[in-house]
Amino acid sequence: MNTLIELNTFGRLLHHALQLPVFVIQPGRTIDSVYVDAVIADNPYFAPIREQIAGYAYALYAADQPIHFTRTRLQYFFVNALDEERLVGTLVVGPYLHARIEEGASNEFDMLHAENRGRLLDLYGQLAIVAEERAQAISLMVYFAIRRQAVDPSITPLSADVPMLVPVVEKHERETELSRGRRSGLLHTNLSHERVLLQYVRAGESERVRDFVMESIIGEDEFGLLSKRSRLRSEKNLMITGIALICRAAIEGGLHEEDALTLSDSYIQLLEEKDALQEVSMVMAEALFDFVDRVADVRRGHYSPAVQDCLHEIANQLYGEITLDRLAELTHLSPNYLSGLFKKEVGLTISEYVQRERIEEAKRLLALTDYPITDIATWLNFSDQSYFNKVFKRWQGSTPKSYRQSEQRPGRKRTELTSTEQNQ
Repeated sequence: MNTLIELNTFGRLLHHALQLPVFVIQPGRTIDSVYVDAVIADNPYFAPIREQIAGYAYALYAADQPIHFTRTRLQYFFVNALDEERLVGTLVVGPYLHARIEEGASNEFDMLHAENRGRLLDLYGQLAIVAEERAQAISLMVYFAIRRQAVDPSITPLSADVPMLVPVVEKHERETELSRGRRSGLLHTNLSHERVLLQYVRAGESERVRDFVMESIIGEDEFGLLSKRSRLRSEKNLMITGIALICRAAIEGGLHEEDALTLSDSYIQLLEEKDALQEVSMVMAEALFDFVDRVADVRRGHYSPAVQDCLHEIANQLYGEITLDRLAELTHLSPNYLSGLFKKEVGLTISEYVQRERIEEAKRLLALTDYPITDIATWLNFSDQSYFNKVFKRWQGSTPKSYRQSEQRPGRKRTELTSTEQNQ
């Protein structure tokens, strides 16, 4: 297919034949057409999906087969249409699911206001279920139709972490933006996103921050309106507040106070210079990544490479088995030497540090979700409930139940507690 018109015609026919959402993207990362059922398009969460799809850098790929990618557990694949070597456009198929997702299967649902959670689950419920093998077969068919080339089906399909570049900035009228915010129907989220994100900044966990920001379809509409007369002013106010919170988290994570405050002032000034919503969002993302990267650099500078490797492994394996022998093997040091080195640099033994980090993770789950305390203890590898209570009280000074009650937002709906929890 050598023209955008042909790509659009094929996209429309493909949607009607397969009942899958289809996007046709112009080379300038602008959506040309969207073919999707109305029940999906009308869901408030479809808007951030559209924005993500438009922002990906498809032109970076000259693959000789379709490329599959995943965002927030939603599946997609795309094929670039070429006229000789010139990019004509991109056809994106998705979102669809490989398996049905139920409430409680992902912490993302628990972070949302109850009504928003219902809308997100409705969206997931309306999406087609396409087995991985069938999705691969469909993508090969689409590639053949667009590129007029067959792909050997025995070749492992390409999967990519499709990068999102700075979106093309478009200026919108004030009332149009305000109207969009009203139409979305999304209610303000609770503090869960903020708490998780700030914890990642505090810990210098750059990769988790990037995953959190780039893959979430929980959009800006849920974070409030701080100016009734101007959507842009409201967004700036929200971002300024956000930068202040991120700055404080970075200081708590070890970034020098004066450096953090100077950096905060610089980004707030830059925000004020912007006159489009997308520009403001990009400055905020830049500030967030800058702060967390600086915290990560500071934290790396405090520890030797071996201890850094241990800290990284512990962070990734909080829900798995963490042993001294495994860490010694990872760092190519003897268990005794590694134990002494870790205690000298961190101030805690390895077992104490693991305990503390698991309790910190438990605190997040207790504050942000309604999972039963018994389940949280089991997930974090505590042998029994009484031992979990004992360790939790040692590090926090209260029982898990008391901590959850103290952190519970007023009016938040709780699920029924198990009989074990009721007796704690």
